[in-house]
Amino acid sequence: MEKKKSFNINCAVCDARQVQESTLAAYDAVNINCSALLVNKAAAEVMAKYNVSVNTAQTLDIPGDVRASIINGKAEIHPGQAMPEEKILLIVNGKLDIAPGSEEILKHYLNITVNGTVTCPESMVQLLSTGTINGCVASYPDGCIQLRSTAMLDRTFHLRAKQDGHYYASGRVVALSPDINFENLTAKNVRFTTPHLLVAESLAEAAVPLFDDRADITVLPDGCAYVSGDAVLDETLLQRYGGKLYIRGDLMVSQESGPCLEKVSFLQVNGNVLAVKSMAEEFQAMKAVYNGLRIVGGTLVEDREGLLVTRTLLEEAVDGLSVTGCANVTFQDDVSPELIREKLVNIWDCASIYCNQEQRGVLETLVEDVAYLGSMRREKEKNEEEDASLVTAINAIQYVL
Repeated sequence: MEKKKSFNINCAVCDARQVQESTLAAYDAVNINCSALLVNKAAAEVMAKYNVSVNTAQTLDIPGDVRASIINGKAEIHPGQAMPEEKILLIVNGKLDIAPGSEEILKHYLNITVNGTVTCPESMVQLLSTGTINGCVASYPDGCIQLRSTAMLDRTFHLRAKQDGHYYASGRVVALSPDINFENLTAKNVRFTTPHLLVAESLAEAAVPLFDDRADITVLPDGCAYVSGDAVLDETLLQRYGGKLYIRGDLMVSQESGPCLEKVSFLQVNGNVLAVKSMAEEFQAMKAVYNGLRIVGGTLVEDREGLLVTRTLLEEAVDGLSVTGCANVTFQDDVSPELIREKLVNIWDCASIYCNQEQRGVLETLVEDVAYLGSMRREKEKNEEEDASLVTAINAIQYVL
């Protein structure tokens, strides 16, 4: 049987406005997977003549002379920036911050698509109605002074605060420093708008009246430190932050964390706790606050493109082995089901796990969120049966067809 030719395009934005019939005619099938497809009338008519499959969140009918500007990460629109000379299609894969007073500049954008978050004053939200926001809009009262997403207040803030100042933090305000002068801020008629306030217990009474009623308030004990991101419970962490901790991320409790547990008098983890088997019971006795607890092996392998699990790897894994975030995990044939049962704690968030039939019987009880579990040979045979085509593939942020 003659093999068919196919063209697979995987990208954030596919610009098909200049597509040629000769391009499409060279393939039996064209598959487009993208967040946004740019077409015009002529391009749509050409694509309709051929076997073109489109999987997209958004199809935009854009004239051919409109320039597409694609930004991956953070973008800003603010007064004073150069006015575009022509109409522009703006696509942001990340965060778009629209500053007050940008109304005239917004008129120069034919369309704005954001795959992420938009931050803007409340009065400007209506100006986004003609665009597409695949995410959320974080609006704040007009006239606010923007702080960082996580605003850490300290003893100098009251010196810099403006009279009648209204401050906005899109993430949270952290007020744990004991020398923050909220009385002075009250005298200046300072106000805050933020989704979340983390405040020390002794400061709460003076601080809370300054915050918007919609703020989610977390009162923490005096002396508690704020740790941004993931952390490992070890001596380095305690030396830097002390024994009262609020961790905005995940916390790893390893075998070496044992001596540190008795030094922690308060612990709140905004994410999950990964605790090795031998430490799980002792950790749970702490009465810490956390979202979830996952028991893991003393050896944790994560975020690998490929991992070969051998007898040696399992036998030398003190307190067991856990695997997460790996694309392909292969169990060597001489790894016995008994050794897997004894040493492997769990595997989660992996794409494919290759093993023999005997190993699979044990692994089925230990895996979670895995796309494929079984023989590599069988998957190859399956792929060959399902994919009898010669494939040309494009993987890009932006592709012009």
